[in-house]
Amino acid sequence: LTGACDVEGGIDGSSFVKQGYTLSGAPYYKAMHAEKYIYYDPDCMQSTDGTARWIIDDNKPDVTRDHDLDADGACNYIARLNSDDISHPPTSGEWTMNCAGNYQ
Repeated sequence: LTGACDVEGGIDGSSFVKQGYTLSGAPYYKAMHAEKYIYYDPDCMQSTDGTARWIIDDNKPDVTRDHDLDADGACNYIARLNSDDISHPPTSGEWTMNCAGNYQ
């Protein structure tokens, strides 16, 4: 992972290792040297009309939940990339990152 904003620069160069699967069947990953996770959330806002996305978060996903995997009732995370593909995170793409409260 490269290109993080200065606020989240600590994840630049991070490698993520598969930890298992969530209830949806999507894999989730943990950074090798930090408490950062990548996981697929079909609906992070706990509603029926949310956007499915891959998320980078400092909260470990609850693998028993079918949506809002960090159970915060909101879409608060480090970064996201909207996607309908649950098989794996995109190998390339532009993530939207929370840089000190501004999503870029």
